[in-house]
Amino acid sequence: MNYDVVIIGGNPAGGAAAISAKMLHKNKSVLIVKKEATSLVPCGIPYTFGTLENIEANAINPERFKKGGVDLLIDEVTSIDTDNKRLSIKNSDSVSYDKLIVATGSVPFVPPIPGADLEGVVTIRKEMEYIKSIQPQLKQGEDIVVVGAGFIGVEMSDELSKVCKNVTLIESMDSILPLAFDNDVVEPAAAILKSHGVNIRTNTMVDKIEGVNGKVSAVKLKGGEEIKADRVILAIGYRSNITLAKQCGIEIGIYGGIVTDEYMRTNVKDVFAVGDCVEHHDFFTRKQSKLMLASTAASEARVAGMNLFDLRIIRQVKGSIAIFSSSLDDISVGAAGLTEKQAKAEGFKIIVGHHSGVDHHPATLPNTSEQMVKLIFSEGSGVILGAQVIGGDSTGEMINMLGLAIQKNMTASEIALMQYGTQPKLTAGPTAYPVALAAMRAVQQMYNYN
Repeated sequence: MNYDVVIIGGNPAGGAAAISAKMLHKNKSVLIVKKEATSLVPCGIPYTFGTLENIEANAINPERFKKGGVDLLIDEVTSIDTDNKRLSIKNSDSVSYDKLIVATGSVPFVPPIPGADLEGVVTIRKEMEYIKSIQPQLKQGEDIVVVGAGFIGVEMSDELSKVCKNVTLIESMDSILPLAFDNDVVEPAAAILKSHGVNIRTNTMVDKIEGVNGKVSAVKLKGGEEIKADRVILAIGYRSNITLAKQCGIEIGIYGGIVTDEYMRTNVKDVFAVGDCVEHHDFFTRKQSKLMLASTAASEARVAGMNLFDLRIIRQVKGSIAIFSSSLDDISVGAAGLTEKQAKAEGFKIIVGHHSGVDHHPATLPNTSEQMVKLIFSEGSGVILGAQVIGGDSTGEMINMLGLAIQKNMTASEIALMQYGTQPKLTAGPTAYPVALAAMRAVQQMYNYN
């Protein structure tokens, strides 16, 4: 089989790359090679354990690719011959390409904890059949311990608290979601999680996982304390899946991801890489980073898809911005860019603006939520470095807007003077719009208003 463009992987990065390639290069043939016919929405996986009725409700319909003119091959690539531009396929004939996009994603990190191989210890792999296999096990558990309080760990804990008796969330750092939020912002989310029945243990390290007859029975902490457990979820992050890349001489970075340039080109001619398998660069410092987000992956995949055959779209964003959001039903949280702690650690001299209020007006309207916005600016230039939001359903889109403000290097005064629309059931009031007022607090400090 011969194709102009071949993508290895049908995850959000692979899918976005394929659709973009076909949209901008209509006369080119595009093929995705993926292992499973039906993929899961990665960020929706935790909700298959509580909120959603079944796993299939979180599936991505493969017909969307076919409708876009993209061909699918459900099989596995076993090797890449970059000299002859050919892929070896496990159960099919080889496939030749003109341009290749590697979108092999990531795999869960399993730490060297004694007992991690016991029955009842699982990770969260982004595969339909694997999630189907572990879902009944977890739902039948009575004492579940989740190790790692990043987004997957927090969301899994919250969802399992709806169906399981005892859920304990363990984090080695001093708060939940420590890489995305400062403690003052995330504390209300931790309180909600506790109100849902989750026992949160921060500043806590796991020593080993103990078992009886090959099955997990407890988690032993540093210091000797034991927590009863019949199921353990290891949610300690992911590592780039670079098995194929390493075999064919593609350069790998210091964090174990594929090295690319601004246009997602690797060191091998006509081979691109996108998504979690890539080594990203921080927007502010240009340092290599381990950022893994489906939204970032899809954005970078469009960069590759648009520029496969020539550089048509100049990439102006010189790095990846971490933009997160999550919902715990009663509260939503969002973060973009640097936290206050991260900014200080990188040597930035900063000014912080806060505003607290409600997300509807008047506050007596149904479904009104308390809302807090925290904005972090460079003291010298006034350029926004980071943003954190906690509140109701509008949080997700508000943090996306602030992510764009970061991308465009907006200043505190520009954000304070931004024009915006308000509506009683959708936003805070016109005189109390939280983003503008938080920026005004920063302007007040910058220009010494009294």
